Amino acid sequence: MRLSADDIDWLGSWFPSLVYQPEAQKIVGELSFCACYEKVTGKVKIELMERQDAIRNSPSFICDVFEIEILLDAESVGSNGWPKVYEVGGRCKSIAEKCKVRLIDLHFYPEDGACCLGIRRSQERNLAIKRFIYERVVPFFYRLSYTDRFGVEATRDDLWGEYSHGDEGFREHEKEMLNRARRNLGRNAPCPCGSGVKYKKCCLDEVQAVERDVRLSRPTAGRMPQKTSVSEFPNQ
Repeated sequence: MRLSADDIDWLGSWFPSLVYQPEAQKIVGELSFCACYEKVTGKVKIELMERQDAIRNSPSFICDVFEIEILLDAESVGSNGWPKVYEVGGRCKSIAEKCKVRLIDLHFYPEDGACCLGIRRSQERNLAIKRFIYERVVPFFYRLSYTDRFGVEATRDDLWGEYSHGDEGFREHEKEMLNRARRNLGRNAPCPCGSGVKYKKCCLDEVQAVERDVRLSRPTAGRMPQKTSVSEFPNQ
């Protein structure tokens, strides 16, 4: 994935401490965010650091900073088809020690320490870095920050759910998608995940991909899934 000039301008405006390195094909630096979780919509609402007053009164309001690395080259694509993301400042280890859990319980792959950003079988075309950071990266680190502040059990109770580790999690995801398929919703119906957008623009591709994989009996071994929340795009 190569960033366009517009992508680079957007990154500099919204996350000025993240730097795109075109030759290395990666984004490095500090991910700074102010966000809150809206339980009714199931979304992480993000605002610029200087515009945080819009969400400050939320009980789930958090501002935090994580040192990260996003690998954009084709060889670094993870099993879900997304770029691999790493927390490189050591916060994940300190949070795991503080909460007395394993890194895998905070949704880091044990093999290489990459962040588990969720499950996806459908193949998105032309995945925009803006959408990737809003919908996958920030919610992941928001959850990690929430865990640091309130603990693992509070995070599981207060935020979006999570699948079991390994193959069991993929079976849970598969069952969830197949249950949605059985509802035979129209393409323009509200998505059953509660995102507030049309089915065709949200989970339909994933539901169809799971149905296809089930027909083809594709294996899912060796992956560690978690559920994810979708961020609400900030007002531009």
